[in-house]
Amino acid sequence: MLWTRIGIVAFCCLLGSCSLVSTVYQNAPDMMRWWLEGYFVFTNAQQTVLTPALHQVHAWHRQQQLPLLVNQLKTLQQAVTQDSMTPAQACQTVDAMKAQFYQLQSAFIPTIIEIAPSLSDTQLDYLHSKLDKRAQKWKSEWWQESKEAQIETRLERFVDYAEKVYGKLSRQQIILIEQHLTQHPSHPELMYAEILRRNQDVETILRALRDPSFNKAQQQTLIEDGFARLQHSPNEAFQKYVTQSTLDSCETISMLHASTTDQQKKHAVDWFERYIQQFSALSKSAKQTSASSIIFNSI
Repeated sequence: MLWTRIGIVAFCCLLGSCSLVSTVYQNAPDMMRWWLEGYFVFTNAQQTVLTPALHQVHAWHRQQQLPLLVNQLKTLQQAVTQDSMTPAQACQTVDAMKAQFYQLQSAFIPTIIEIAPSLSDTQLDYLHSKLDKRAQKWKSEWWQESKEAQIETRLERFVDYAEKVYGKLSRQQIILIEQHLTQHPSHPELMYAEILRRNQDVETILRALRDPSFNKAQQQTLIEDGFARLQHSPNEAFQKYVTQSTLDSCETISMLHASTTDQQKKHAVDWFERYIQQFSALSKSAKQTSASSIIFNSI
């Protein structure tokens, strides 16, 4: 669902460059609003609702979710010091982050309920065109005509991410990754069909939320059901595929880690440490701000 990407965009931006963590996170509400405006073109009245809501969710995330993220990073940092990392260890982190994103989605429900009924046909038509454009962009980047080209694209992305964590990979390590990806081919047709389903789901829900006969409980249920379909697609073929793909990715990470040198492990430890320090500082400053607010308001 579209609103899920609010959290994902912010998180991906944060992990793109450690030196930008504080700056990006501090300005996350403005970044989120800018991203959403690319899909909706909000009216002034809608902006009046959206802006403080984004700051409120940001404050909640900073106080409640950042400490959890720091703990997850510490767990991963400890894992990369070991000679081996089981697929279960890698997948455990994926599951934990999914749970956090689900909580982030839920935090936005009141804002969706408040803004969605005021969306015009023009705004929803614009959203449709933007979602369609995004789907076509995904297709052009990930659905290559040949299996070989698909593997090449996946390999390039995987190596890029892996080298951010471990540093430069050896040729032999890249060959191992390529062999593993070849054994577990992707099915972009399933992913593309799911993207179209999700886009349709977003539009259907937003149009339904404009029905004046819906009370807030019905509106909330409508949105929660949509989020649930993100967690578990009604397309069982896709759900089976994405579950297996996640397991395959965790196996690839496990296999790669087993091949890493002491120097690569140290690079990974240092990489996680930089983010741990950055996120810990942001979380600590949030607690200090919260404590200052309590003292000030009690005077």
